[in-house]
Amino acid sequence: MHRVLRAIAAAVLFAAITAPAFAATPARVDTHHFTPPAFAPEKVRVDVHLPPGYDADARPGYPVLYLHDGQDVPAVRLRETLAALYARDAIAPVIVAAIHMLPDRMGTYGLSDRQVGTAVVANTKYGPVGTRAHDYAQWVATGLVPAIDARYNTRTTPDARATLGWSLGALAAFNLGWQYPDLFARVGMFSPSLWLSANTTDADTVQRTRLAQRLVHDGPPRVGMRVFLGIGDAEETDDRDGDGINDALDDVRDFALGWNADDASLAAGAGLRGLAQSGYKVDADHATAPGRGDVAVHVLPGGQHNQASWARLLPHFLRWAYTRTAPPLDATGTTVGWAQVPSTHVPARDVDIWLPPGYGDDPDARFPVLYMHDGQNLFDPALSYTGVDWGVDEAMTRLIEAGRIPPAIVVGIWNTPARFPEYMPRKPVPPRGLDFGPGNGPPLPVERIASDAYLRFIVEELKPRIDATFRTKPGREHTAIAGSSMGGLISLYAAAEYPDVFGRVGAVSTHWPVGDGLVIDWLADHLPDPATHRLWFDHGTATLDAQYAHYQRRMDRVLREAGYVEGENWATRVYEGAEHNEAAWRARIDEVLAFLMAE
Repeated sequence: MHRVLRAIAAAVLFAAITAPAFAATPARVDTHHFTPPAFAPEKVRVDVHLPPGYDADARPGYPVLYLHDGQDVPAVRLRETLAALYARDAIAPVIVAAIHMLPDRMGTYGLSDRQVGTAVVANTKYGPVGTRAHDYAQWVATGLVPAIDARYNTRTTPDARATLGWSLGALAAFNLGWQYPDLFARVGMFSPSLWLSANTTDADTVQRTRLAQRLVHDGPPRVGMRVFLGIGDAEETDDRDGDGINDALDDVRDFALGWNADDASLAAGAGLRGLAQSGYKVDADHATAPGRGDVAVHVLPGGQHNQASWARLLPHFLRWAYTRTAPPLDATGTTVGWAQVPSTHVPARDVDIWLPPGYGDDPDARFPVLYMHDGQNLFDPALSYTGVDWGVDEAMTRLIEAGRIPPAIVVGIWNTPARFPEYMPRKPVPPRGLDFGPGNGPPLPVERIASDAYLRFIVEELKPRIDATFRTKPGREHTAIAGSSMGGLISLYAAAEYPDVFGRVGAVSTHWPVGDGLVIDWLADHLPDPATHRLWFDHGTATLDAQYAHYQRRMDRVLREAGYVEGENWATRVYEGAEHNEAAWRARIDEVLAFLMAE
């Protein structure tokens, strides 16, 4: 708990300098009318709510929230909620496109199959639901989104587009995220109509054929998608499965956590996977313990199926989607979390900053900085890919207290679904693309490799912000960069491309085999000057690391020929029996940090 409290204190301490105040220009609402071809001659009204101080030339532009049932904006108190959050700098500025419903709401909102090009219709006692859902989703994706992007200063990556709805509108929101993951990566669902099913013969059949649940069960998961599920605990009293929990809550929890989702039931066809079984990390109690999972389940005490309750859920969703400060880590020492740091070059991502013991003691003291990739794996096991973190916070604390390294700041940069394209060095790849070898698929086109853009984010956007916010020693000799596997490659590439920025490199379990070592050949002509740089290499001998030894020997020859001296400005270590995972890297992180950060 003391770790969490320190993180919260740090977030409060730095809030003023990490979140610039809004300009005095008031918010503005533009109203547009569109005629979707599939619904002609009907027109759709869309009210575009611009944030205070909206700047048509600001970079990297603004995220956009596409809100269904836009006619409910006054009832859910959107403008008042945004104004209150903006006044406290609690959220980043966002453009909201509020789409008024068409006359046939039951037909328009629902689920669809983009690949087939049809609606997925649910037959209910009230009539069919979703008969025009494909037409509506297709218009939003191919008509409205381009129109908003053309008229306003928007960010156009999927992480910058969210879609929100309530009741049937929540299904429309999920449908856009699930069917158009290339456009939408954030989904908000209030009181979602997850009860809609393909067969209503009896209660058990309804459970087994719930349409949205089936979509998740059949997959595949939409990589990078995040979902906010808001539900009241007093929405209804029906309990079709007799478990003592009302259907509205049950449907949401099943959607997130699975229904009869144990291995035996799933194998027997007696269960349905939820988002958790599809690989999403679920914060099952977001209302009392918000975290950084892919899915947030927020249960609203006393919440009912009405606009008043959705108005109460709205600020929770907006903070989840657009907060400036990330939920605290369970880490040793003081951390500051920046949520979804935007960029003109790459998708937004979280960044965690670990501050050394005594950072606040001397206002004149300045500190070296270590930038590390795969930031979610560094400090908190609850966030790590394998459930084991590197323990960088603990290792830094040990080494500093022992006097082996000077106090230093660590910046953990989270990866994204584009990890491989962002971490694969671009310039070593030939024009034909990156060849993965026989039987491993076609080459990766050069234009899809985003490492140059990722490094521009770090050098041009993130590092200047770090240096402006914290008391750093910004020079090359005090700036290190490190990572594992592909993170080792991108760290070396960073020092080769920006030798005046990064003076120290940690390449842990470097994934040399990609392209059969083509990065080694490129580095032979592009290594930074051994007079000004320090390089660490290592690998284990088990699992994936078993492939690395002969590549590392090849790299070692390159280092010697370039003038590096082992034991002085270069180290290569082999760890017998060590595997390619966070547990192995945790076991040797002290040695890595001691070499990199020693004065």
